[in-house]
Amino acid sequence: MAKQKIADGSEVYWDGAQYDAFNQPYADDMKFLLAEAKKARGPVLELACGTGRLTIPLKRAGIDITGLDLAAPMLAQARGKAAEAGVKVNFVRGDARNFRLGRRFKLIFMAFNSLQHIGRRQDLEALFFCVSRHLAPGGRFIFDVFNPNPHCLVRDCDELLPVAYYQDPAGGGKMLVNEQYSYDRAAQVSRLTWHYRREKDGKTLKKSLNLRCFYPEELRALVHYNGFKVLARYGDFERGAFSGDSLKQVLVCAPRAK
Repeated sequence: MAKQKIADGSEVYWDGAQYDAFNQPYADDMKFLLAEAKKARGPVLELACGTGRLTIPLKRAGIDITGLDLAAPMLAQARGKAAEAGVKVNFVRGDARNFRLGRRFKLIFMAFNSLQHIGRRQDLEALFFCVSRHLAPGGRFIFDVFNPNPHCLVRDCDELLPVAYYQDPAGGGKMLVNEQYSYDRAAQVSRLTWHYRREKDGKTLKKSLNLRCFYPEELRALVHYNGFKVLARYGDFERGAFSGDSLKQVLVCAPRAK
């Protein structure tokens, strides 16, 4: 299959069905985001919506939601899943750093570490500008990223660790995914290679995944200097207090008064 890259060179969005099979058990953020979407009392926009893992069930729950993503294979999967679920979702192909949808939203969210695909200062500024331009009065911007773990940043770059084992949706039996990791200290980016190995024929595909690391105080400054304020910061989707031991940084933000 043709490689599907996003702006930072990540290729793991090459196939929507493979992506869903890989991530199928993940549902940690659903309850949190559904509660926030209901609290918003208005239209919702999901940036980097992928295959509709969140968009579709939120729509089924009665939320007026639009999904935007850059990767065509992910959106194709999302549209197929929405049709199968019997719901109509407005899925838009677009870049979170540069989009115009002609309407405003009470909630914009970017889930599942997707902000970590945006590493350059100019791109982050463009993202926050687009979000601000599309927020209705009183609107909120919510996103989550990993809390960097120093132990991961010093992993052996030749080490392969298994990260997924699932039934190949393409009919290749089981698919084993091993991860190779290196940390680019200059760019502050985790550079991963996922080795997809089909057990049926032994064929292996390699796909890149690049994730910018955002350190906690850096992230708060980033939000501030892009015209937003942090209303709440959690360490998980159960609204637990953020600490140095937290695996996640979940931020609820709003534009600062001008």
